[in-house]
Amino acid sequence: MIRSYITILLLILSAQLLHAQASVFNTISAFPYAKRTDADPALTAMRTWEKENWSAFGRMLDGDSMKLKASYALDAYVHDAAADAAFRSKAAALISSSISSVSSFSAKDQLIKALGSMGDDAAIPVLSGLLTDATYGGVAARSLATIGSKRAIAALDKAATSATGALKADIGMAAAHAHRGAVTTTAPKALYRLTGKEKRQGFEMLFDGTGLDKWTGNKTSYRVEDGAIVVSPSGGSGGNLYTAEEYADFEFRFEFQLTPGANNGLGIRTPLKGDAAYVGMELQILDNEAEKYRNLKPYQYHGSVYGVIPAKRGFLKPTGEWNQQTVIAKGSRIKVVLNGEVILDGDVRSASMNGTADGNAHPGLLNPKGHIGFLGHGDVVRFRNIRVRRTN
Repeated sequence: MIRSYITILLLILSAQLLHAQASVFNTISAFPYAKRTDADPALTAMRTWEKENWSAFGRMLDGDSMKLKASYALDAYVHDAAADAAFRSKAAALISSSISSVSSFSAKDQLIKALGSMGDDAAIPVLSGLLTDATYGGVAARSLATIGSKRAIAALDKAATSATGALKADIGMAAAHAHRGAVTTTAPKALYRLTGKEKRQGFEMLFDGTGLDKWTGNKTSYRVEDGAIVVSPSGGSGGNLYTAEEYADFEFRFEFQLTPGANNGLGIRTPLKGDAAYVGMELQILDNEAEKYRNLKPYQYHGSVYGVIPAKRGFLKPTGEWNQQTVIAKGSRIKVVLNGEVILDGDVRSASMNGTADGNAHPGLLNPKGHIGFLGHGDVVRFRNIRVRRTN
């Protein structure tokens, strides 16, 4: 009789696991490649997943055929959950539950980094438990530093006292980074101010080197350090940071500093949800000279309207130096000036009249207004001295 009950129980569990596997497979199969276009239905389905679904998802991250789509889905889910305080803790707990179900380094690395990007204390127990692991301790430490709460810092400080060798150095560096981010002082002074001419023209400061009060989105991966907004992704893309207000016609000025091989984007006239390259418009921010980008399409290089209009190349400063860029949007005409050189001046309506260069639908290309934002792609990039004026 006992054997019969055990057999029945195992059959029930097997059926649940098979159902979870099928549910996850159907969701991820429907997820778009490369860009999160029309991903909302998949993200809605992912929000209903429980532990068994996340275990099945973890195995997909381990595999080959669905690994790429699963990675994009995880990135989108983390970005979606990080912006939802009411859901974030549950999401962090569910992702934590899936870590033990994966075996490959890349899959476990992605999940650990995702916990940091989500920025919720619910991830701290599992990350703390990994701080003694020689393989994953450093990744876990950096994720705790990204969370940056008092509990996360306390976990790093405690682990730093007992760790040894290379792991001790990794944890120590992560703890130091977390402590720097947690320091509070009197209100800092603005490092950047409008010129007299800019004031007369109607510009306003969006970032003067101090805080992110005029911005919304992922303020976990995007931090203020040394007078710059630094995107330091600890998993996935690093997410997006948008202006709190929307803009129609505008002139946007900013400075940026690339790291080797860095990739980011400037979203314009975009809503807060969805892939800005399609539901709005994305202007590439890219280290054009990196070897890994030598075979890109012309419309994928720096300053291009992604998938629509290519920009001229050859005007970025050497990687590591600060670049100055101006973007002017007037109706369907977009102009990009990089370090004093016009690298793009085109009309997106005309350029897409017979289809876009990349052959994809760009339903938000002609949005009348929307947010301006920095679009993370998993690399460290710095931004400063950001100002804008409305011209409509």
